[in-house]
Parts: sequence; C-alpha cells; structure tokens
Amino acid sequence: MHWQADRKPVMYRVMYALIKFALTIFFQKIDIRHSYNMPAGKPVVLVANHPNSIMDALVLGVVTNRKVNYIAHAGLFRNRIFGWILRSCGVIPVYRRQDDPDKMEQNVKMFEACTEALERNEVIGIFPEGISDIQQKVKQLKTGAARIILETEQKHEYNLGVALLPVGLHFYSLSHFRSRVLVNFGEPLDLAPYLATHRKDEHDGVRELTDAIQKALENLIVHIRSESLESFVREIVAIYKDELKTIEPISRKDREKAYREEFVISKAVAECVAFYQNHQPERVEELQDKLALYNRKLNRLNLRDAMLKASLTQKEIWFGVAKAYTQAALGFLPAVYGVLNNFLPYRIAENCGKRFLDERTKILSALLIGGGVAFVLFYFLQSALVYHLWGIKWALLYFLSLPATGFFALMYVTKIREQNQKISFSFYLFTNKHLFNRMKRERRQLITFLDGLREEYLAFQNTSSTTQVI
Repeated sequence: MHWQADRKPVMYRVMYALIKFALTIFFQKIDIRHSYNMPAGKPVVLVANHPNSIMDALVLGVVTNRKVNYIAHAGLFRNRIFGWILRSCGVIPVYRRQDDPDKMEQNVKMFEACTEALERNEVIGIFPEGISDIQQKVKQLKTGAARIILETEQKHEYNLGVALLPVGLHFYSLSHFRSRVLVNFGEPLDLAPYLATHRKDEHDGVRELTDAIQKALENLIVHIRSESLESFVREIVAIYKDELKTIEPISRKDREKAYREEFVISKAVAECVAFYQNHQPERVEELQDKLALYNRKLNRLNLRDAMLKASLTQKEIWFGVAKAYTQAALGFLPAVYGVLNNFLPYRIAENCGKRFLDERTKILSALLIGGGVAFVLFYFLQSALVYHLWGIKWALLYFLSLPATGFFALMYVTKIREQNQKISFSFYLFTNKHLFNRMKRERRQLITFLDGLREEYLAFQNTSSTTQVI
C-alpha cells in the first residue's frame, strides 16, 4: 500500500496550533525523549498511560508530527458543538460499560472507524487503561488496543504492517502552572509473535499482546505497583536524589539533564523498592521506620530536609540574600505592574483548579482551560479600556506588556519566597546550631543506610545498566 502524508483537516490544524501555543505557555518544558521511534511510513497505534485526563491527549498530540485519531469516551460528545469539533479532528467515540452499558453494541462502529483509519495509513491514539488515575502505575489494561491491531491485521491477512508504539507520560506536577512533563517514546513492539498466535487462537493473541503492552508501558514510566509505597518512594527520592545525581546543574544544558536524571532516579528507586518489597519486605519496613522518625524530628524542630543539604556559611547566605534583594529592588515596579494586571485572571485559574481537588487528574486541564479563558478575557477587556482612553497605539503596547510582566511577576514572587526561606534558615542556624548539627548527623546516618541498600541491590541485580541508572 502506497504511503501518503497524513491528511490534516482545517479544524485539526487550527486546534493543533491553538493547543500548542497554550501548552507552550502553560508548561515550563515539554521534554520529549526518543521521538525518532515514531514511524513515518505506516499505520500506527499509539498506546500511552493515562495519568492526567484530557491533558494527556493534548500533550501527546502536540509532540507528534502526525495527525492522531484519538479514541475517547462517548461522554465527551454529548455537547453538540464540542462533539462536532472532536469529530472534525478525527476523535472516535467509545462507549464504556461504566458510562452507558446499554450502548456497548455501538462500539462495533468504533472498531470499524479504527480499521478504516489504519487502512489509510493514519495514527490511532489509545489510552488502554480506560480511565485516568494519578497513581504512579499502569492500571490493568483493557484489550481494545490489541483487538484493534490484531483484527485489522487479520482482515488484511496479517500483511498490513501496523506499528504499535508505546509512550510513557510523566508529569512532574499534577497541580502547578509552569511545571514540566516528560513524553517518553518507547521502541515499536515486534508484533510478529502475536500475529502468529492470533492466527491459531484469537483469544490468546489478544491476551498476550495486551500483556506485552502492559509491560512496555510500565518500563516507560515511574511504575509503583503498591499505592501504599508511592509516598514512600517520593520521600526517598527527595532525600537521596542529590546523592545519586552524577552532575551538578549549573548551566541551562545541565539543568535540562538534571530534570531527566530526576525521572530516571525516581524510576530506579521505584524498581529498587519493588525488589525489596518482593524479596526482603522487612528491609522496606526498617527504612520506612527510619524515614518516619527522621521526618518527625524535622517537623518537631521546624526544619526541612533541604536545609540540612545546604553547605553554605552564614556569610555566604547573607551575601546571596543581599544580592537577591538588590536585584529585587530594581525589579519591584515591573513586578507590581505585572501583579496588578494579572492577579484576577490568575486567581480565577487557581480557583478552577481547586474545584477538582477531589479529582486530581483534572486539575491541570482545569487550570489550562479556566486560566486560558480568564486571561484572554481579561487581557481583551483591559486592552479595550486602554484603547477607549488613549487609542490603538497605547492599547497595543499595553496588550503586549501583559504576558511578559505576568511571567516576570510570577518569577519575582517565587524568588522573594526563596530568599525569605534562606533568611529563616540563617536565623535558625544562628540560634539553634547544636540542633542543626545533630540533625545533619542523623541525615548522614540515613544516607549511609540508603547507600548500603543501594549496594546490596546492585549486587543482587549484577547488571551494568542498573549501575548506570542509580
């Protein structure tokens, strides 16, 4: 079958441009790894984990240079206008049993639409977990992705050449504006064994391919099998990550590498914890007790672990604070200008996010949509007022100043908070040096214990790849 470039309808191009612009502002960085794994000359099924509701599809769509026909639950199509936009962009509705069990038979049309898209050498996007979940694990997958691939191949006597590409999505924060997200493209799965199995037994072929997709996705994210261990892994990473990093993030290039390292470290720590949980659960309990005791002492003394990592002297701290506040004085007026002009839409966006505190997978989507509408509306109204008072020239200059000074104000406030924390830390160090030194000794003991666990783990694994990771 001759390959042609993906046909992108006008609505898809418009939505792609708008979403890419919005995400460029919303996220500090969308980090893309191994995008070269995306095949360019064949039909593709993208399968990804689903930690963040609609945001997952938006992020994956803008980092993929091909048009993606997503499969989305039918509830999104209930609004006629929104449903029309989705269909115009190639989104295919699927009916989930938990939403409307009486309409499950309509999924036959979904399978037909997917087959037709693959026959046109297009890309299908599926989140095979079926539902988004903030827990850092891949839930048990539905069989739909495997069925679409194998049944489409069966229709073409297993010669269509569909590529199956797993993608891992990792959000560094599920609730903060200007956070970061990692899109980790895996290698296309070799489908030959599953096609052969499907020829003999369709049920076995679907089951085996679904299991292979599950394992591939688990390898691309920070996968923590037990929900009870998720906060435990985060605590270890927070305390131990600097001991494991191989670089000191000083340049921008190094900072980019440091973020990737933090993901790799989190993934390695999760694998290490899973290993001990399976083979020596008493070691996990011992470390949990040590961490709990350490954190209780920190809370009692009103300290944070980050303070104990610091190696600066009083003189260095105060010199840094003085320098920062001198710079802050110079930036005070533009920061005030930015706060005054962006405060209301920022608070509206923040309140939109707070509405979904019980559904944390939707917080980022609410911040993006609510904030986008609020900022556009306020910027338009404010600029219209300036136009009415002083004319088009000042209105245009004012409009252009709003986003730049808004970002500056956000950075400014963050910097001031950091300096206030340094001042508090300096006073603590001056008045409670003996307590501070005692906690530093306890932290070193904890690090020594973690070093021992790491060495044991590496000895058990006895592989060079694990050594490089942690």
